[in-house]
Amino acid sequence: MAVKTVFSKEEFGKILADYGFGDFKGFKPFKLGAVQTNVLLETASGKFVFRYYESRSKEYALFEMNVLEFLSECNYPCPAPIRNNHGKFLGTYKNKPFAIFKFMKGKHKKRVDAELIAQALGKLHKISQGYKPDYYLARDTYDPPSCLRSATVNAKKITSTSEAKRRLDWLKRELKKLELPSNMPKGVCHCDTHPSNFLYDKNKIVAVLDFDDASYTNLLYDIANMLYFWAWPNKKNLIFQKARTLLKEYKKYRTLTQIEKEHLFDVLKMVICMSIGWSIHETIEDHSNEKRKIEFLNNLGREEFYNKMFR
Repeated sequence: MAVKTVFSKEEFGKILADYGFGDFKGFKPFKLGAVQTNVLLETASGKFVFRYYESRSKEYALFEMNVLEFLSECNYPCPAPIRNNHGKFLGTYKNKPFAIFKFMKGKHKKRVDAELIAQALGKLHKISQGYKPDYYLARDTYDPPSCLRSATVNAKKITSTSEAKRRLDWLKRELKKLELPSNMPKGVCHCDTHPSNFLYDKNKIVAVLDFDDASYTNLLYDIANMLYFWAWPNKKNLIFQKARTLLKEYKKYRTLTQIEKEHLFDVLKMVICMSIGWSIHETIEDHSNEKRKIEFLNNLGREEFYNKMFR
């Protein structure tokens, strides 16, 4: 369950005294979610979502508040944050920030329609392109320096110093190969197209959830992340037909620029490198499988990748 800190009914009663929700009726932990504590609250005014930031700074959380308020005002289907009686989005409990959000109706689906996710990202980027929220510096940048920082920290968990060095040296070489122009379109990216982050009503996405990994970065990162999730089976190679289909659905809402097309190859490698940076200390099998994906792209080459995606 998505609970790391357990709250009593009395504690929630004290927290909700700062909101105009009326009588507190009860609460129920959500089954999904692993990083922060997320709880469904029921009050006289209806249902709300309580998020307790277990491992995030106030600035990190405020980025999310600003993004979700902006997107909600643009009628994007996401959980709007709710201000307390003092006009603030964030409260503090036991020295950690928390926020309360509008409850979004909908259901998770076991069999996800990735084409709908592509459309949801296209809609998001159409709204967020050029939007640079306050506190963006508190978020991950999903670039080579960020990747190397994560990898360096996680490599210390490897018992063999020679193996740690070998993996880090390989990653450093691959990061140096990337071509990531500074003038690619930027905006707010969701950065986590996991199926648990989408709610459906029949065959329509009615809510995009969990902006905990969201960032102001190259919009292409979200697109590459989507291809990594939905067009590249873990133990196999990239399915180009599926990837082209997802891009076709995405482009119903936002067209890729030529520079984005030319560097999707590099940003897809960046996504894989980020995965390696986060999991560089994992088993040799897991590490080797991510390396295999990089080597697949290296063997294919930037030009042939472009031809398969866009010709």
